[in-house]
Amino acid sequence: MTTLGNLTKDDRILILSPHLDDAVLSAGGLIERAVRQQCPVVVGNIFTADTHVEGEPSPLVKELHEWWGLGANPYQVRRDEDAASLALLGAEIVQGRLLDSIYRTGPDGEFLYPTREAVFSPPVADDPAWKELKFLLASWLEAIPPSIVLCPMAVGRHVDHVVTTEAFRQDAGQWAADVYLYEDIPYSAGFFPPKFPDNVPAARERSGWEIGDHVDVAVDFAAKFTAILKYASQIAEIFPGRDPEAELRRYMSSSEDGAYRERFWKVRRNEEEKR
Repeated sequence: MTTLGNLTKDDRILILSPHLDDAVLSAGGLIERAVRQQCPVVVGNIFTADTHVEGEPSPLVKELHEWWGLGANPYQVRRDEDAASLALLGAEIVQGRLLDSIYRTGPDGEFLYPTREAVFSPPVADDPAWKELKFLLASWLEAIPPSIVLCPMAVGRHVDHVVTTEAFRQDAGQWAADVYLYEDIPYSAGFFPPKFPDNVPAARERSGWEIGDHVDVAVDFAAKFTAILKYASQIAEIFPGRDPEAELRRYMSSSEDGAYRERFWKVRRNEEEKR
């Protein structure tokens, strides 16, 4: 029986990554390990469209664009960073090119998530991402198709992570793949974002998934951290005022044997539920 720690070339993993760093931050070690075991890995980056703002940008768009310092089209730079990171680990990439939450608007043209508080609040019902994401995920699952899907648990309550996991959960019964939830780093480490801390137990309690036992996978910390450093534009925001390497070593280290691990949570599914 295949497990995340014992993959083969006959397996195929799809990792649902809301943003251009989520897969590597949360599962970069597994990606590197799977590729070494000749298991193909595809990272599906979802909210990766170029900047699209009509009229005056929201306060949050202004803040983040100034912080990133990447010019008028920051997502091209971010896609390049992601490509460099995943090339190190050996994964394939597919781009969803949906709009990030900070750019999405409602029927009236107003920004749906104009502040940080809004981004870490529940998604609104008329968010266009719900429909777009379901169509996108269906196309990926048909085209790839994976034997294993890794999906965010939505630790941190970021609206893009919540929409991703919920949209997939609502239609997951159509697909035969095994599903695991990953612990969304940096949110799962409990220090980011500073004003809206979260943790894994709280996210498990909120989740609509029926979550089973966790699986710890021993990983190569150095390989993962080297890949993370390719996201140069994001490091200061992800680890505000902190030492990224020290924080990740603390979070990923095992008290039992000193090894570094990534933790995934198996979703309980009935066999008759799968297509």
